[in-house]
Amino acid sequence: MICFAYSSLILWDPLIAKEPPNQITFTEGGVQKTFYRNSNLEAEFIEPSQANSSQNKGLGNLKVKGGWNLRQAGKPIFAKQQAKSSVPTKVTEVYNTGAGYGPNIVLPGIIIVTFKNDQSNESISKLAQKYKIVILQQFTPRIVSFQTEPGYLSVEIANELLSEGIVSEAYPDTAVEKVLK
Repeated sequence: MICFAYSSLILWDPLIAKEPPNQITFTEGGVQKTFYRNSNLEAEFIEPSQANSSQNKGLGNLKVKGGWNLRQAGKPIFAKQQAKSSVPTKVTEVYNTGAGYGPNIVLPGIIIVTFKNDQSNESISKLAQKYKIVILQQFTPRIVSFQTEPGYLSVEIANELLSEGIVSEAYPDTAVEKVLK
């Protein structure tokens, strides 16, 4: 089990979510990328404190780490805890580079945006408010990362951002599980 660590995630309400698409497409660095949904896997976000707790001792060889952990669809990593917890579990879909094969891709809900010109903090804040996203990190006046919901919703928002005249590129960050040979 490979994990992906990201912090400061926005809670995603699965009750209002629609069914994830079977494929997603976005352009990064001028290259169009397409990924295909792996309906057999899901990614569950585990807080670092949960990963280090004594709850893991009963999981056998399953290596659970803080961050995104892959699991079989519909099977929570901590089954007993889910019934007791009032905190919603953060779960998202998993995609592959090819239909049914290749590395597993998890979209943790981070969008990287490159602007055509340097932007002021005010213009970046207005854009964040308009799309209901959170400024995560400003790398330069032209490159900013935003936090969104995890999964395909981040692709949809990234593609919507491209309609803004000040945006030259917007794409979701991906966490990749390498394929072992």
